Amino acid sequence: MDDLRFRWLKDSIYTILNIDEVDPAFDDFLEGDDGANELLIAKFLNEADTNVDDENALLFYKEVFEELREEQIEITEEEWIEEQLAINPDFDPNEEGTVANSGTDEQQQPAVNDSSANQTARSGVQNGMSDNVEQTGEGINGDGENQTPESRPKQKRYRNELIKYLRTILYLCRDIYPSNLSKKNCVYFLRTTSGTIPSPLSIEDADKTMVKYLDYGLLNGHTLHLLANTLNKVYNPLLTYQSEHEDAKVIDGRRSASSKKSQKDMAPPESPTEETEEEQKDEKRRQHELELRAMLRDEFLIQLQKFLNQIGLTLRQLEGEVRLELPPQFDISKIVKTNKDAIEQAESLVYKWNGEIREALERELKKTPQTSGPLGEIDWWRERNISLSSLFEQTKQEHVEQVLEKLELAENAAPSSFRDTRTDLSKYYLEAKDNVKFLSTLERHFKNVTHGATFRVVTETIPKMMSALRMVWIISRHYNRDERMVPLMERIANQLCERVARSINVRTLFSHQPSEIIEKCTEAKDMLERWKQSYYDVRAEIEQSGRDSRWEFDNKRLFRLTDHMAIICNDFIAIAKELEQFYNIFTPELKSVTGKPHKINEILERVHKVLELIEHAPCDPFRLDDLDKWKMVSANYAQQIEDIDEQTKSFISESFKSLRSAESAFDMLLKFEKNNTRMTIQDEMHKRFNDILRQYDNEITEINSIFQHNKTNPPVNKNQPPYSGAIAWSRSLFRRIKHTMLRLHTKEALMQTELGKQIKSYYLRVAREMKAYEDGKFNEWKQRMEQILPTLQKRNVLKELPPRENENPLTPRYTIDFDPQLNEMMTEARYLEQFDYILPENIRHLALSEEKMKLLSTQLKSVLKNYHRLVDSLEPHEQSLLEENLRQLKRHMQTGTQRLPWTSTNHEKFITVISELISKLDSTINQIKKNSQDIHVFLDEIRQCNLFREPPPNLDGSLVHCKEYFEFVENRRRQDAIELQKKYKLIGPLIAKVEGLVFNTNTSQSPKMKVYYAYWERQIFSALSDLVMENLKSLRDTLQNGSKPLFQVDALLVVPAVAMQPNQNEIIKLFSQSMRDGVEV
Repeated sequence: MDDLRFRWLKDSIYTILNIDEVDPAFDDFLEGDDGANELLIAKFLNEADTNVDDENALLFYKEVFEELREEQIEITEEEWIEEQLAINPDFDPNEEGTVANSGTDEQQQPAVNDSSANQTARSGVQNGMSDNVEQTGEGINGDGENQTPESRPKQKRYRNELIKYLRTILYLCRDIYPSNLSKKNCVYFLRTTSGTIPSPLSIEDADKTMVKYLDYGLLNGHTLHLLANTLNKVYNPLLTYQSEHEDAKVIDGRRSASSKKSQKDMAPPESPTEETEEEQKDEKRRQHELELRAMLRDEFLIQLQKFLNQIGLTLRQLEGEVRLELPPQFDISKIVKTNKDAIEQAESLVYKWNGEIREALERELKKTPQTSGPLGEIDWWRERNISLSSLFEQTKQEHVEQVLEKLELAENAAPSSFRDTRTDLSKYYLEAKDNVKFLSTLERHFKNVTHGATFRVVTETIPKMMSALRMVWIISRHYNRDERMVPLMERIANQLCERVARSINVRTLFSHQPSEIIEKCTEAKDMLERWKQSYYDVRAEIEQSGRDSRWEFDNKRLFRLTDHMAIICNDFIAIAKELEQFYNIFTPELKSVTGKPHKINEILERVHKVLELIEHAPCDPFRLDDLDKWKMVSANYAQQIEDIDEQTKSFISESFKSLRSAESAFDMLLKFEKNNTRMTIQDEMHKRFNDILRQYDNEITEINSIFQHNKTNPPVNKNQPPYSGAIAWSRSLFRRIKHTMLRLHTKEALMQTELGKQIKSYYLRVAREMKAYEDGKFNEWKQRMEQILPTLQKRNVLKELPPRENENPLTPRYTIDFDPQLNEMMTEARYLEQFDYILPENIRHLALSEEKMKLLSTQLKSVLKNYHRLVDSLEPHEQSLLEENLRQLKRHMQTGTQRLPWTSTNHEKFITVISELISKLDSTINQIKKNSQDIHVFLDEIRQCNLFREPPPNLDGSLVHCKEYFEFVENRRRQDAIELQKKYKLIGPLIAKVEGLVFNTNTSQSPKMKVYYAYWERQIFSALSDLVMENLKSLRDTLQNGSKPLFQVDALLVVPAVAMQPNQNEIIKLFSQSMRDGVEV
């Protein structure tokens, strides 16, 4: 199976349906219907559309059938003889070999079928006979000789038998589903995505890939039971877990926002930025999305639970606890007055039915609602209606009526008792049916009360729900009495209280922001109050109408607990407002102004400890039994808050005597006037304005002292010029006192006091002195610039370095002649113009050309960098060769040092000409360098040549003879000399190429290249000298070392001496001649 997706489907089906892996059921299924099934599966894998039911689901089940197949079974020799004797009584076992070879039995047994024949052929068994024989060269031994019957190997005997097999067939459900499908094990595959499932690379990859695109599983029971268990045990817990997880996210998000806000409160005061506002918007948007998702999820869970309840009711209705059925072999036609046995049997059956109905009815009447809310009462009546409906319908079955009629004709009393029971059952059934009909009109309102996303939703629902209750009170035949309506309304009140208690948990309530607490508790209080108000409004409408029964219900049962919880919510609101007031007091501004954040943190910590009294109160505030305990906790809390108020007033009074910043303190007081803070603290704050004025007077004195002390040598920012830096320093000091004065002028009454007037006069005197200082600095700078600017502007753009730094006058070095004072002047002009000073025209033009000068300086740096790199790369002989080019370049460079000032308009032309000359000269030098490298390669090969090459040894490994050695060395030397001569001759054209490149001539005798020729002649001579010297040294080292023989000589024994041929003197002469030849090469 090439497609691994099909292989994965097969493995999954086989594993779930318990099919043997070698079973061909899946392959047979794919081949069925002329390959239509395979196309169907391929379409499911490649073209599924999740919006089309027929294309996104597969449902498989299997059927197992019995099959009979004819197969060959191996038997013993005795069994085979018995079978042959049964067929032929004259059969002689001793003549079996002859019979087997002659094939006389071939017609006595029918031929095996094709599959058996194939199996026989594969086993090496002779085909075409019922008594098939496995031969190993019958009658011939291993050496090819005839064997005796005794030595012949035993033959294997077979017979054909019918074998029973189980065959598995796979079926795919599409448009038609079998009636008994629910009793079978089925495998389903559901596509979760549209499009094509990609082909996996391996079966392991398929296990990981396929589950991403589809769901699959096993259906193995009653469909409704399976659906209910799957929803209840799998999906409902999963969705509930995700619900809790997302709720935790919402809470964590709120706590995170709260934490961020508290951290922000602890940080120094800063103006709000756009980024912070954007983050807050994103956070609110994210919280809103999470809450919206939570609402949708809750609604879905409600509908899911309702669906589960409906499934459960349907199952109970289908299965039923009571079955009014006839006993087996019970004949209704025999119930006649004369047949006493049949009458007694029928009477007993009716009494049995009557008892079962009574017991079922009593059990149903004893049941109570499972939950305390109003939805529990609807579910209770609905379940009773379904149960009694099933029971009542059974009493009206045809066989039941027939039995009753037969007994009545027989004048038996049993039917009367049964009909009385059925009348009671009908009364309760009709009551349940009527109540379900009317309560269903209230179900939507009850759902909002029970599962509404917010208290606001419930508050809006209560008036509509109360009007609906009035309609039920008027129309219903059962809910028009107090004993029915009061418990229902009490359930509604209990549900409202349960919602409030679940949502407002005093143990965790104050971990949220005060604004959130106020909002939540206010909505809860409004909901509880609306419940009571709506009741009285509807009650008044009923009384005004004068037609309907009045609502004279027990108010304690309906409103005692809701009124109590509304009061508690109001207490929580008051506590949250007090907490918010404290947070509005102890802001980052107060910490910055007082300079005592630790003291503020102590007070806030005390406030939090007071809140812990509420959070860890030894009671539940919403319980009526704990009301007295809650009053004690509230009184203790109020006393603690009064103590904190006194501590706060004392802290503020002390802190404003030593303020850190008058402006911050003033802004803080103005903010307190607008913010919702505690009245006692506000009164204390209003008394602190004079302290702020005194602090401002100290700040002016401190600024003036700094100004007087540093004005002769003011501190200047890094990279800021001196004059504009001094002015900026003075203005920064002035801004520090000016901004505070502008803020104080917003409260005119404060500045009209005697102290206010004195401080204003002092401020103006210091400000005038600073302004005079700034103007003096500007005038001093302007006079200086008008004196030195003309001289600086007349300088040329380049300057030649002194001769002592240049080794060759043809390649002088240059630098940019830009006076730092010009840069400083332009920077000063730019800053001073920002300070709104009017600059002289020539200085203004200079400032406007700042970018142009910077660009020019950058271009000159690049040109000089290329120039210096070029001249530094030249050797002396190359400088002599390029003398004319270097002189031309020098003449153009001199333009920048003599006739090109900074005010000129020819800068671009100068840079263009110089750049072109440098580029052209650079290209020429690269070509010369390339030729030089080629020449050096030839010279290196000459240096490395070996003039005394050793001959290889003879074939037998012995050394060559002396004369052969020197002849070989001489021959190889001549060959190497020819090769060196060729390389030497290649040097001349390369030098001539340089002549053509530089002077456009090809004479090879140019006088201008005299120095260049001399340089290479010295290089060639040096290479030849190195060649001779290195080879002679190598030969000397070889002879002196003596560790390696070079050749062999003939030795003759002439007693008493040994004579060599050639002798020692001849060998010395041969070496001398070889060395002279090497030198003369």
